[in-house]
Amino acid sequence: MSYFRANNVVSVTAASTGSLTNAWGVLVASGSTGTLKLQKATLGGTGSFTSINLTHISPGVAFPCYPSTVEVATGTVYLLA
Repeated sequence: MSYFRANNVVSVTAASTGSLTNAWGVLVASGSTGTLKLQKATLGGTGSFTSINLTHISPGVAFPCYPSTVEVATGTVYLLA
C-alpha cells in the first residue's frame, strides 16, 4: 500500500473536461469513462501528447502521472496536486 499527500484536489464530473496546474496524478472513481491526456514528453525539442482510456486505470487507486487534461464521459475523476 502506498500513501500519497495531495494539497489540492479538483473533481471532474461527467460530461466535462478539467485540468489542474502542477498535478502529479489522478484518482478514478469506479465506473468512470473518458480520456486522460498526459503532458508532452519532449525529447530533443519534439514530443506529443499521450492519451489513456480511463477504463484502463484501476479505480480507487492513485495513478501517478503528469496529466494535461481529463475528459470525463461518465463518473468522476479527481486530479491530485
